[in-house]
Amino acid sequence: MTVQDDDRDFIPDGTTAGGMSRRHLLTAGLAAASAGLAGVPTASASDEQSHRSIGIAREGSTAVEFRAHLNQTGPTGELFIAFGYLTRVEGASDSELFAAQEQDETTALLTAFASGDLSRRIHDGSVHSIDIEGSLTIYQRPVPGASWDDPTSFQFGDTVATFQVRLQDVLTVFAPGRGLPTLNGDMEQTLADELGGRGRGPRFGHVGARARLLATGLGTLVDPVALNSHLEMAGNWSSK
Repeated sequence: MTVQDDDRDFIPDGTTAGGMSRRHLLTAGLAAASAGLAGVPTASASDEQSHRSIGIAREGSTAVEFRAHLNQTGPTGELFIAFGYLTRVEGASDSELFAAQEQDETTALLTAFASGDLSRRIHDGSVHSIDIEGSLTIYQRPVPGASWDDPTSFQFGDTVATFQVRLQDVLTVFAPGRGLPTLNGDMEQTLADELGGRGRGPRFGHVGARARLLATGLGTLVDPVALNSHLEMAGNWSSK
């Protein structure tokens, strides 16, 4: 069989179909296919960043770890503020959490501030129990610079997440004016936004996400009459 015989079902070179040879038809088809592929959008690194979520873990697993201080104030110890920084966030890199290799409040880029009110108190011997209801906000700082001496410095930057929080604080007194606090309770996320501005970075959690918080540390009684105290704590929350 000759090549010409084998090619009898195709338009041979030199024979035109509508004025175009077989070679020209193939070339035009390949060019059109290439143009079509070029028009298909591809995912860029920035797209992948904007669709990434952080601060969410499998059910029962740790999503966030933190370090914090808590101040109990008011005439009867009914007011609370807590402030601190995130030390680990599921899905986030160290460079998204800290501005330097040293990891403390002065280099932290994701800080937290919470406020709440006393809803129940039980003093029974050397074990005290109080219930607190409030809200928690996570901030992304453009630059580091938070300080334990200035609680408001932890409220600097863009809000990337907010939560409603209900906690129980159980304090075990081991010496006059000193106790070991254990905080645990429920969180529900009410706002979720991207790091680095809308559409630029990973989203912190998602609205409606629920979590269980646990923290412990050391408590010091500041005013025994007003029942004011100061707590230094570390802890985490896990996804529910």
